[in-house]
Amino acid sequence: MATQTKRRRVAGPVGGGDAAPDPVAGFLSWCRQVGLELSPKVSVSRQGTVAGYGMVARESVQPGELLFAVPRAALLSQHTCSIGGLLERERGALQSQSGWVPLLLALLHELQAPASPWSPYFALWPELGRLEHPMFCGSPGYRRTEAVEKDLANIRSEYYSIVLPFMEAHPDLFSPRVRSLDLYRQLVALVMAYSFQEPLEEEEDEKEPNSPLMVPAADILNHLANHNANLEYSPLLPSTSELSSDGGHSAHS
Repeated sequence: MATQTKRRRVAGPVGGGDAAPDPVAGFLSWCRQVGLELSPKVSVSRQGTVAGYGMVARESVQPGELLFAVPRAALLSQHTCSIGGLLERERGALQSQSGWVPLLLALLHELQAPASPWSPYFALWPELGRLEHPMFCGSPGYRRTEAVEKDLANIRSEYYSIVLPFMEAHPDLFSPRVRSLDLYRQLVALVMAYSFQEPLEEEEDEKEPNSPLMVPAADILNHLANHNANLEYSPLLPSTSELSSDGGHSAHS
């Protein structure tokens, strides 16, 4: 049984009839390099999924069986990105209502960095311009809700008051092609749909929620209320794990 996935990405030959590099092969090679462990019982594929890339089980998965483990160094966050030190030093100027500005700046930087360690991971992302999200709906007769209009206004304000001034202050880190409100909106939608938050410890319940982060491998699984796998964070080991909770042939998050 195939995993249902939200992915939608157009892939195919590029220029001159030459085949484009295989994103899955590149991603799997990257996984081995960074120590992201995938169970031999699962595979990343475009075959057998609803749309785009997903994770499918090759054989029956038993309850409690490890599907994959992601080292913390492979997570993409404001702390692990190439400009983590700068974002930490400037965190006072990056405060916002959403609390997502540091992660979004990390994504903006890494997306255009020629040697970003996460380039093979980005190759499996959905096309940003094709994300299906209420803020992008513009069909005839469609009227955005008040909540969506408020989100769009907040995103615009956040971009022009915090994000763009920061990028313009560091032109060596952000090329002109990523200084775009449209791209920023698309990344906000991506973070809304695909990011994770590490849960607080019991004694930290009254603290602000942890900042969102991107978890390679976990974000190609579909999010279901009636799930059969659980994402767990280990405070002791430098990894996050995806565990099967009820067995079966499919792998959902």
